[in-house]
Amino acid sequence: MPLPAQTSTLRRVIVAVALLGVLVVAHLGLQKANGFVRGCTGFEDVAYSVSALGAAPSGAGSGCATVTEGEYASFAGVSNITWGLLFYVLVVGLRLAYAATGSDRLRLASAGVVGVGLLYTAYLVYLQAAVIGSFCVLCMTSAALVLTLFVLHFVEQRRLRAVPAEGAAPPRRALAGGSPSLQPYIPILGVFALLLAADVVLAGRVQASIPTPTAAPAPNIAAVAAQNRAAAPPPDTGGACSYDPQFAPLTDLSTFTSSPYKGSPDAPVTVVEVFDPNCPHCKALAESMEPVVAEHGDEATFYYVAYPLRQSSLAQTIALKVAAREGRFFELLDEMFARQDATWGMSVPEIVASVNAAGMDGAAFQALLNDEARVQPILAQIEVEAKAVQAAFTAPDGGLSVPKLAINGRVVQSDYASYSPRCLGEFITEAAAGTAAE
Repeated sequence: MPLPAQTSTLRRVIVAVALLGVLVVAHLGLQKANGFVRGCTGFEDVAYSVSALGAAPSGAGSGCATVTEGEYASFAGVSNITWGLLFYVLVVGLRLAYAATGSDRLRLASAGVVGVGLLYTAYLVYLQAAVIGSFCVLCMTSAALVLTLFVLHFVEQRRLRAVPAEGAAPPRRALAGGSPSLQPYIPILGVFALLLAADVVLAGRVQASIPTPTAAPAPNIAAVAAQNRAAAPPPDTGGACSYDPQFAPLTDLSTFTSSPYKGSPDAPVTVVEVFDPNCPHCKALAESMEPVVAEHGDEATFYYVAYPLRQSSLAQTIALKVAAREGRFFELLDEMFARQDATWGMSVPEIVASVNAAGMDGAAFQALLNDEARVQPILAQIEVEAKAVQAAFTAPDGGLSVPKLAINGRVVQSDYASYSPRCLGEFITEAAAGTAAE
């Protein structure tokens, strides 16, 4: 049947809203795949505030992680993210088919799908509000889009009922290669494709720049700590030792030289290691550094800078600051590395247990976390150092990963060969000789 002109704009709006839904759900899936490292929306940074600290130890991504990874994250064995994508794609397909053929059955089928989707969406919102007790920003955005689709279908139905049969627009003859009725949708589909491609590319850059933790069984802490101390460093691939060509030599390391250190404080070589206590590659580099520190401790000063790459690492970074004041920094760092798991973060009880195991007072540390006046200056100090890390180690493409290692200001290439004891020893020996020759 010919489609009435009175609903032509409305039909395009419905397709545009459904495509927006595809983008929102796809973005949610991409952020989940990245572990919500930049928060739920993918554009969040670590918040160095007491108000943000309360949620930090509970895991990455806050509400979105809780909703998309919990007990109610799937239906019939299929992720709700997948169901959401199927829902929006089905609506888009039905609407485009309706535009191309004029079959009212397709329009009614689309309305039926949206009605079912609205009911299930209402159930999911109820779960977030009354059962889970946490809201996912992108999930709620999708819920608003589903409600919008329902309203648009309702308005469309009302308008169609008001159109007399003889008022319908005359049918248009098909052109070679497709129906002209689909031509108004081509710009909408083009914008959608560009946005989706950009989202995938940006998510891929985040994935490439941020290490993903690997799952491990619950460890025997004492045994794992002993294994860590005796563990072999990461495999030396035998490749070339190289500095990272993306980075110019760093000229000002003063912000980092107040950090805890090993080696000789008067050595000619300054080594700065930036790490997140939940980063598995940082743990591997720490193991690789042990024989280097033992062999070259008289040639270099090795500074250790804790950088919370994710919000969930902030409380542990505070604990490391407190440990540094009490002379227990490396003991606590060993405990944190030993307790690493796939969650990229520790709960407050887990941090307190680590603090106790490092020979500190866990109860006193927990009281510190609850005392805004005492913890805020520590957060401010962490923020200053974090900004210095970002200024020094952010790549030209805007990415920042950990670990990062600089030797006399030159940033080491992040690969197995350059991070091996062999290459690190060569770098330090070369730097020491260069300093002596000056």
